[in-house]
Amino acid sequence: YDPPQEIEIDQHFHKLEQIIEEFQPRRVVLDSLSTYGSNLGTQGRLFRDFFHAMIALMKEHQTATVYNHENPEMLGMSSMMGGFAMSSLVDNIILMNWVELGDTFRLGLTVAKMRANPVIRTTHECEVVNGAGMRVLPREIHVRRPHTPFAGYYGLIGRAPERRPAALTPGNRGEPELDTASNGEQT
Repeated sequence: YDPPQEIEIDQHFHKLEQIIEEFQPRRVVLDSLSTYGSNLGTQGRLFRDFFHAMIALMKEHQTATVYNHENPEMLGMSSMMGGFAMSSLVDNIILMNWVELGDTFRLGLTVAKMRANPVIRTTHECEVVNGAGMRVLPREIHVRRPHTPFAGYYGLIGRAPERRPAALTPGNRGEPELDTASNGEQT
C-alpha cells in the first residue's frame, strides 16, 4: 500500500511491475482508480498514460483485473466514470449503486458494458453476505414489511425510481387475471 498523497508514479508503477512478475497472479483487484485520480489528476495525460500502462501490464501477464472506481455521487450519477473518461479502455463496466426505496437503501447491480457481447441493462437487486460474498437476488427477499422488486420500478440508475404501473410489470401484460375452479375450468 502506498498512500495516494505520497505516490511517485514511475516508482509506483515499477513496484507494481515487480510484484506482478514475482507473484504471477491470475487475478488482481485495483482499488481504487479514484485514489490514483486524486493524486495524478483526472483531466491530464498523466493519469490516462498510467492507466494505459497498467492495462498493458495486466494484459501482457494475462491477468484478469478488476479496476474499482468510486463515484463520489452517492445517489446520483452524471457519468459512469466521472472525470476519468476511461470507458473505452476497459472491456466491462459493472455499476453497483445504492437505490433508495421508501426509507431503506438497497444495493443495485447493472452490467453497463460488456465488450463484444450484447448487454441487457437491467438493474438487479443484490446483497453482500458476510463470509459468502455477493449474490444477485432473483427473488423477493422476505422482510418485515413487503416491498416491490426492482422490476416494479423505472429509473433505478438515475436514482429517481418511480413505481411501474401494475399492468406493465414483467409477467403481467395487462390481461385480466383468470380465476380457475378446482377442475381447471375458467369461472
